[in-house]
Amino acid sequence: MRPQENGARANVRWAEVAGLRFEGEPEFWFTVRPWTTEQLDAARHLTDLVPGDTLWVHLDHRLHGIGSQSCGPGPLPRYWLWPEPAEFSFVFSPPVD
Repeated sequence: MRPQENGARANVRWAEVAGLRFEGEPEFWFTVRPWTTEQLDAARHLTDLVPGDTLWVHLDHRLHGIGSQSCGPGPLPRYWLWPEPAEFSFVFSPPVD
Protein backbone atom coordinates (compact mmCIF):
# COMPACT_ATOMS: atom_id res chain seq x y z
CA MET A 1 0.00 0.00 0.00
CA ARG A 2 1.17 3.51 -0.84
CA PRO A 3 0.46 6.57 1.30
CA GLN A 4 -2.27 8.74 -0.21
CA GLU A 5 -4.36 11.83 0.52
CA ASN A 6 -5.63 11.63 4.06
CA GLY A 7 -6.90 13.52 7.05
CA ALA A 8 -9.39 15.88 5.37
CA ARG A 9 -12.25 16.99 7.60
CA ALA A 10 -15.54 18.01 5.98
CA ASN A 11 -18.08 20.65 7.00
CA VAL A 12 -15.60 22.63 9.09
CA ARG A 13 -16.76 26.06 10.26
CA TRP A 14 -13.54 26.99 12.07
CA ALA A 15 -10.22 25.47 13.12
CA GLU A 16 -7.22 26.56 15.16
CA VAL A 17 -3.66 25.49 14.45
CA ALA A 18 -0.42 26.78 15.97
CA GLY A 19 -1.85 30.08 17.20
CA LEU A 20 -3.94 30.85 14.12
CA ARG A 21 -7.73 30.57 13.72
CA PHE A 22 -9.38 29.90 10.35
CA GLU A 23 -13.09 30.64 9.81
CA GLY A 24 -14.80 29.84 6.53
CA GLU A 25 -18.00 30.85 4.81
CA PRO A 26 -19.51 28.54 3.78
CA GLU A 27 -18.19 25.48 5.60
CA PHE A 28 -14.95 24.13 4.18
CA TRP A 29 -12.66 21.11 4.08
CA PHE A 30 -9.66 21.24 6.41
CA THR A 31 -6.45 19.18 6.36
CA VAL A 32 -3.23 19.62 8.34
CA ARG A 33 -0.17 17.39 7.89
CA PRO A 34 3.54 17.47 8.75
CA TRP A 35 4.54 16.91 5.10
CA THR A 36 3.70 18.49 1.75
CA THR A 37 1.36 17.04 -0.85
CA GLU A 38 4.40 16.54 -3.10
CA GLN A 39 6.16 14.52 -0.39
CA LEU A 40 3.01 12.46 0.10
CA ASP A 41 2.72 11.80 -3.66
CA ALA A 42 6.38 10.79 -3.90
CA ALA A 43 6.28 8.41 -0.92
CA ARG A 44 6.18 4.73 -1.72
CA HIS A 45 5.90 3.62 1.92
CA LEU A 46 4.80 5.25 5.19
CA THR A 47 8.43 5.23 6.36
CA ASP A 48 9.25 7.62 3.47
CA LEU A 49 7.15 10.31 5.20
CA VAL A 50 9.37 12.03 7.74
CA PRO A 51 7.64 14.90 9.59
CA GLY A 52 9.42 18.23 9.31
CA ASP A 53 9.26 21.42 11.36
CA THR A 54 6.36 22.82 9.33
CA LEU A 55 2.65 22.02 9.50
CA TRP A 56 1.01 22.21 6.06
CA VAL A 57 -2.56 23.48 6.24
CA HIS A 58 -5.04 22.98 3.38
CA LEU A 59 -8.29 24.95 3.29
CA ASP A 60 -10.48 23.72 0.46
CA HIS A 61 -13.89 24.82 -0.76
CA ARG A 62 -14.75 21.26 -1.79
CA LEU A 63 -12.98 17.97 -2.47
CA HIS A 64 -13.74 15.10 -4.81
CA GLY A 65 -13.04 11.82 -3.08
CA ILE A 66 -11.97 8.66 -4.84
CA GLY A 67 -14.43 6.46 -2.95
CA SER A 68 -12.71 3.11 -2.94
CA GLN A 69 -11.59 3.54 -6.56
CA SER A 70 -8.02 2.70 -5.57
CA CYS A 71 -9.26 -0.90 -5.18
CA GLY A 72 -12.93 -0.85 -6.24
CA PRO A 73 -15.70 1.41 -7.57
CA GLY A 74 -15.49 5.20 -7.46
CA PRO A 75 -17.88 7.51 -5.63
CA LEU A 76 -21.57 7.48 -6.47
CA PRO A 77 -22.59 10.09 -9.07
CA ARG A 78 -24.35 12.23 -6.45
CA TYR A 79 -20.93 12.77 -4.80
CA TRP A 80 -19.07 13.78 -7.97
CA LEU A 81 -17.48 17.19 -7.99
CA TRP A 82 -17.98 19.17 -11.19
CA PRO A 83 -16.21 22.42 -12.13
CA GLU A 84 -18.50 25.38 -11.52
CA PRO A 85 -18.23 28.95 -10.24
CA ALA A 86 -18.06 29.22 -6.47
CA GLU A 87 -17.76 31.94 -3.87
CA PHE A 88 -16.20 31.38 -0.49
CA SER A 89 -14.07 33.28 2.00
CA PHE A 90 -11.77 32.73 4.94
CA VAL A 91 -10.96 34.92 7.91
CA PHE A 92 -7.60 34.42 9.63
CA SER A 93 -7.31 35.64 13.23
CA PRO A 94 -5.73 34.87 16.60
CA PRO A 95 -7.42 32.05 18.56
CA VAL A 96 -10.56 32.90 20.52
CA ASP A 97 -10.10 32.67 24.31
